[in-house]
Amino acid sequence: MANGMPDTSGRRVLRILHYLAQHQKPVLASAIARDCAFPRSSTYRLLHVMAEERFVTYYPDEGRWGLGLAAYELGTGYLLSDPLARQAAGILVRLAAETGAYTAIGVLDGTDVVVSRSQIPEAATAWADVHSGVRYPAQRTAMGRAILLGRDERELDALYGERGLAPLEVNGEAGGRELALQNMMDDLREAEAVGYTASLNDLDDGIIGYAAPVRSAVGRVVAALAVGFLEDPPSGAELERVLAALRAGASELSVRLGYRATDSAHNGTKAGR
Repeated sequence: MANGMPDTSGRRVLRILHYLAQHQKPVLASAIARDCAFPRSSTYRLLHVMAEERFVTYYPDEGRWGLGLAAYELGTGYLLSDPLARQAAGILVRLAAETGAYTAIGVLDGTDVVVSRSQIPEAATAWADVHSGVRYPAQRTAMGRAILLGRDERELDALYGERGLAPLEVNGEAGGRELALQNMMDDLREAEAVGYTASLNDLDDGIIGYAAPVRSAVGRVVAALAVGFLEDPPSGAELERVLAALRAGASELSVRLGYRATDSAHNGTKAGR
């Protein structure tokens, strides 16, 4: 019994998911059983069933378990719903007024980034057709890459394993999947030091964008706050001011989602861009 409620298999599944969500790295099944006070035999059975349904992923080289793609898809369903949009609404309006930029909040859906809510600055006379629900390949946009921050090569490999990476050319020749994955990892590592990602005309709509990660209560990047310019983007000191406002907005939204930087640092979470 847990808190007077039957300790059913369903309850144990939920506790395992919650446990894995609190850990940034995969963990041993024995640690799950110990910390959740479950018998080892039933823990292994549940993990294998959860793996078949893609809620957890097993890493045989390490003998450890982590969250699976289906668990991320459930989280995305929540983030695409009204709560995140409501939390971000005021921040988007204020950021647009402060920067004169188009602003948006986006989440990951598979290998696409989906705009959850957006705000067009009042002074804008024209803007690209960017609206709630529009999606882009995550790896090609600042918003998408900001959401991928904090994921290691193993997680990216699992995410793109069945979907493939976008074509990559190096010195005029098509690069392989491993090269594309390595280039993505290098780009994300470079971003971590500055706290934001940039996308300079990567898409046909001509948007020059910048994005900062939004974190959940356990420190995982779950969304990205972005600013975009169609023409005459800021530079120099003005760009630094825009980026400072962007990072501040992302930090404020993270706090609204329960994130505390000191708690995350204590748990070993590395800040990303």
